Amino acid sequence: MPIRVLDAATVGRIAAGEVVERPSSVVKELMENAIDAGSTAITVEIKGGGIDYLRVTDNGCGIEPNQVRLAFENHATSKLQSAEQLDDIRTLGFRGEALPSIASVSHVEMTTRARGQDTGVRLNIDGGANLRVKETGCPEGTTFVMKDLFYNLPVRRAFLKKPNYEGGLVGDVVARMIMGNPDIAVRYINNGNNVYHSFGDGKLRHAVFAIYGKQTAEQMVAVDACEGGTRIHGLIGVGEQAKATRAHQAFFINGRAVRCALLSRALEEVCRSRVTIGMYPMCALNLVVPPTSVNVNVHPNKLEVRFKDEAAMRGVAERLLSSAFEGERVLRLGPDRPSNVSVERVATVREITPVALAEEKAAAAPATAPEPRPAAPVAPPTIQPGVPSVAEYAPAPNPRASFEGRPVQKREKPIQMDVFQRVVREELQKLGESRGSALREDRLSDMVPSAKAAPVDQGPLEAPPANDSFVLPAPEPRQPKPVYRIIGVVLNTYILIEADDSLVLIDQHAAHERLQYEKFMAQLEAGRGSQQLLTPMILRLSAREIALIMDNIEVLKDAGYDVEPFGETDIQVRAVPFILGKADLKPAFMDTVNALNRIRNATVDLRRAEVMQMACKSAVKGGDPLSRDEIEALIRQMLETGAPPTCPHGRPVMKSLSRRELEKMFKRIQ
Repeated sequence: MPIRVLDAATVGRIAAGEVVERPSSVVKELMENAIDAGSTAITVEIKGGGIDYLRVTDNGCGIEPNQVRLAFENHATSKLQSAEQLDDIRTLGFRGEALPSIASVSHVEMTTRARGQDTGVRLNIDGGANLRVKETGCPEGTTFVMKDLFYNLPVRRAFLKKPNYEGGLVGDVVARMIMGNPDIAVRYINNGNNVYHSFGDGKLRHAVFAIYGKQTAEQMVAVDACEGGTRIHGLIGVGEQAKATRAHQAFFINGRAVRCALLSRALEEVCRSRVTIGMYPMCALNLVVPPTSVNVNVHPNKLEVRFKDEAAMRGVAERLLSSAFEGERVLRLGPDRPSNVSVERVATVREITPVALAEEKAAAAPATAPEPRPAAPVAPPTIQPGVPSVAEYAPAPNPRASFEGRPVQKREKPIQMDVFQRVVREELQKLGESRGSALREDRLSDMVPSAKAAPVDQGPLEAPPANDSFVLPAPEPRQPKPVYRIIGVVLNTYILIEADDSLVLIDQHAAHERLQYEKFMAQLEAGRGSQQLLTPMILRLSAREIALIMDNIEVLKDAGYDVEPFGETDIQVRAVPFILGKADLKPAFMDTVNALNRIRNATVDLRRAEVMQMACKSAVKGGDPLSRDEIEALIRQMLETGAPPTCPHGRPVMKSLSRRELEKMFKRIQ
């Protein structure tokens, strides 16, 4: 067959097939262009799933009138000037194929006005041909309207899904763009309905609130950690925020939304015991790395990236993500109890013009109030040197002590000495009169040693005589009140605690299982996870297996095995992990040896699974009765142990009902 050069229309359709798969890919390309144009507000509107109608409006820098036609030429871009920049990509779009590819498979109308220009330009193009340009009036920025996607490619159009499904994919793209760019106000409209409207205030938690709602946004865990030239910041959802699929994991690398299996594996490793088995943590995480350490030009749609050193990057990612859970406790009560982060209400931008945006931000900014004048300092009561202070005379607070049946009122301010003497004198006189006996002046002098030296209504107090040795007993030290009260146990399984105006329910099996798991894992990590065999186990192996073992002696040692050569064809095993202390050890050891050939850390997964099973078997079961001392010991260990508030399988250890939730439950409040 003869070789022919393809015509421009065919080349355009082939390129469009690489860039434009469906409406969601069009939205991704256009939103990335809007972000690179410096937009602070973007509106996305679709009808019929984006197949019939799709509009993206931004308030970015716009396109100069003399460059509008050039924007629809193949491989035309403003984001690259030389080939060297391909190794240092700092923008979201750089291929220069988005606009011509979209225009070759649909009807396109673009209206744009560059900043500083008096008028704008309107461009129309149908299927990559019949381009028309004329001057028009429009606001600064760019509006891109696409109609009838794949109208000239009926086969491609037939492979699109139903409009509801395609609209859902567009919503997913917009949601990721919102979380990846919280400083941009984004509105998403589907068939006339406002689906998303982000605040654009730069707060990621508010962006997540616009997507998932208030409860999810408040309960996600924040992370922001750096190591070398790598930084990870964002939010992680574990526990009840875990999802059945990975669809709610949003990863961004230098601001670019990507699918990243490396980050997903690192996240799931860190959150392994914080989500239920079979569930996946949700997240919105941005990885910031030097542009030269990552290649973003490995996928036609720029959805995947490749790192120069993936193993090192995964280790760094796991360490940084682990910092989000530092300081965890199985149980927190009292003042250390964590509280959900509240989501603030923020005024949103209704108009997509820079003037309206500035007005909205100015209205939302709090008015600057004049600084209050500092109050004049209050002079302390005049007390001569050597005179005991009121605190030395005042008895220790005792709610049961009373005069004539009235409880002693706690005073917020220090009492001057003359006032104190007057109160004591009056109360003692009343007490004596009620008993029918007069109090003598010398008795008052004995109880209040300064009564003789200075009458209550005369000048400052004088120092008491040296021979006056009246001293009140020192107040007894107060015992700290417990931050919780044990109510009891329900169904011999759930421990009920009252703490901080909340009702806390603890699953005794899950709690004890977590404590046992942490204890066993600590022993393994400290190198105390091996047990010596009374009689070494002699194994005859092939030359290949012996060579493999000798090459991985340190790995086996870390796993808990003590292995030495025993002749030319045999080895002896002197110690095994304590979790493998069973009668038949050879199969387990050979499984470990075979795993070395596939992956070095296979023994870690094996040990973790064994420890989880061991912790589950050794923990108290649901239905086992516990004494009060055992319950208090369990709670005390939970308060002291640093670990996730879940069992090793990801089930929650405790649930809490606040006073407000209880009152709403019983209709005491609305």
